[in-house]
Amino acid sequence: MNGKKRYSIAVLIGGVHTFFPQRIIAGIQDAARELDVNVCFFLGTQTKVFFQNMLGEDVGNVYDYQFNTIYDYSLLGGFDGIIINYGTLGVYLEDNNLDRFVRKYHSIPTIVLTETISLPNCHYLISDNYQGIWSIMEHLIEKHGYRKILHVSGPEGNTDAAERKQAYLDAMNHYGLSPDDSMIALGDYSEFVDQQVNQLLDLHPDAEAIVFANDEMAMAGYRVCAQRGLKVGKDIAITGYDDCRMSRNMVPPLTTISQDGFSLGRQAILDLLKRFHGETVPSRRFPVQFIPRGSCGCSAREEVEADTISSLRLERDALHTELSRMQQHSLDFQRKSWFVSYFARDLNNYVNDEPQFFRQIMEDLHRIHRGNMFLFLLKSPLYYSAGDSWTLPEVLHLACYQQNDTIVSYYPYDRPVITREQNIMQYINDETARQYTFFLLFSSEKQYGLLACDIEQSDFPFFYLISLQLGLSLRYLEITKIEAAHVLEMSRSMELMREQNRVLDLISGYDELTGLLNLRGFTEKVKALQANTASRKAYMIYADLDHLKEINDNWGHPEGNYAIRSAGQILKKCLRDSDILARVGGDEFIALVLSDADSFEHIFRKRVQLACQELNESSGKPFYVEISVGLVHFTFHTNTDIQTILSKADHSLYSFKKFRRASIRKEII
Repeated sequence: MNGKKRYSIAVLIGGVHTFFPQRIIAGIQDAARELDVNVCFFLGTQTKVFFQNMLGEDVGNVYDYQFNTIYDYSLLGGFDGIIINYGTLGVYLEDNNLDRFVRKYHSIPTIVLTETISLPNCHYLISDNYQGIWSIMEHLIEKHGYRKILHVSGPEGNTDAAERKQAYLDAMNHYGLSPDDSMIALGDYSEFVDQQVNQLLDLHPDAEAIVFANDEMAMAGYRVCAQRGLKVGKDIAITGYDDCRMSRNMVPPLTTISQDGFSLGRQAILDLLKRFHGETVPSRRFPVQFIPRGSCGCSAREEVEADTISSLRLERDALHTELSRMQQHSLDFQRKSWFVSYFARDLNNYVNDEPQFFRQIMEDLHRIHRGNMFLFLLKSPLYYSAGDSWTLPEVLHLACYQQNDTIVSYYPYDRPVITREQNIMQYINDETARQYTFFLLFSSEKQYGLLACDIEQSDFPFFYLISLQLGLSLRYLEITKIEAAHVLEMSRSMELMREQNRVLDLISGYDELTGLLNLRGFTEKVKALQANTASRKAYMIYADLDHLKEINDNWGHPEGNYAIRSAGQILKKCLRDSDILARVGGDEFIALVLSDADSFEHIFRKRVQLACQELNESSGKPFYVEISVGLVHFTFHTNTDIQTILSKADHSLYSFKKFRRASIRKEII
């Protein structure tokens, strides 16, 4: 930088699924790289438009209003200037008022693209929309003699769309063709206007031409005409606007207007740098060029005359390059799409360890993207419902980041604070000019923060999907934290109820936690056995779960309950169904076994040891579940004093307790 200040510019833009905004972004990126400028894109992507091609016309968009709030977060950025492509974002705003929107940001030098405005500290750049459509209409009427011409306009409240529609109306009236409202359909600049085109052709089956306000909508026109058996360029003429990548390769090639979005984006950066240095820069319109091709009925010869041989060669080379890039991008996207499910599954494994949860985000994303990334969170999730008044939170917190291959994750109490004064750029700026894209993180009505990624435009769709999944994972983390707090509160309540539950356990014959007999159930079973059994060799077992208090104190009562249940299952597994097993205390178990085997004690202890070892190897718990066993041999008959035998077994148990571990905490490797 040679000691010079590196400027940072915010770009507020929507509609990045369409060609013209993509070219504007490419121009901004090109100029920013050349002039060593930081650029941060705040994307107002809309779910409905993004998924419509995959899922059809009935895609829900009940939470798309959330995306419109991302622009305000740029106010926490600390930027030197701002570019607002209002033509691509205003149509999605609930309050589509250009002046009110721009006034929030124009305390710093501001450029508005694709709209006209008159505010201090602000100027605009816009294409000559009117002249573009006028030249199309003039060509269709004078060159081809078409009279019945329909129009699919852009969205209401969009200046580009309004100027193009006005040029259509003025041209029709100029040539005495008197259009009416039924000849005009309202589009949204996306490729998914099939319904509007069908309605127009149902009302006007004798139409000779359809003038579309951009190339994407013209693609829908091709599709609908093919379904109706109409040949474009012969049975009906179609024209577009933008000269997108696909226009020359449509069949037939699309007659359109070429507007240079790339140069428009570059010029916006150049204009801001001039203004940073105190120069006055005027608002102005960019010229456009009429490109006749086969879709309006022009011949191939006329197309060649309109596009020189040298330009066609350049276009061919550019097309080959673009096809190669698209093929590679398609392969990359397919590979990355598998990552999304892996990413979600991986994060779910760490919802009980918040610092590791956020570190894992950076580690996982680092596997597929080596650029810098920052995750900013609100202090607590913000509930924002459709129709509510929106107010920008004054504070964000840096939760984690990956910068120059270094990953840092903060504990919640130690996260750096982001405000208008201690702004975003102070954290993400480094020795290299960067181009960050900001994605809103939300799930339904809950907002969680922002993800900033140093990525190329080709990665926008993939990281958009990542941001949606990350919003869901943050919601899951929030729910898990709430549930953990509830579990803790419930554990405290259970302590107060414990004595009452012990009384209730005596009333019932079974222990609720383990499903085993309780003391009363054990006593009744033994009495019934005594009444129906002759003298038999028998063993009384008194078992105790090791270090239950340590488990409860360190990992909570839910984990203690897990250990108790596991101990009961182990003992049950090591005994026969005919043996009588019961839980008689918090961590104590007793069992009566009728057996003539002299080696029973050795066999039983070995079974318990192996069963505990098997559980501990697979449990994933930070503690061991182990059992101390006391055992006495006696003759079981009708008059056996069971309490005396139990006392002897209990005494035997304590002689074995000295061999247990000092602590059941597992060593961390």
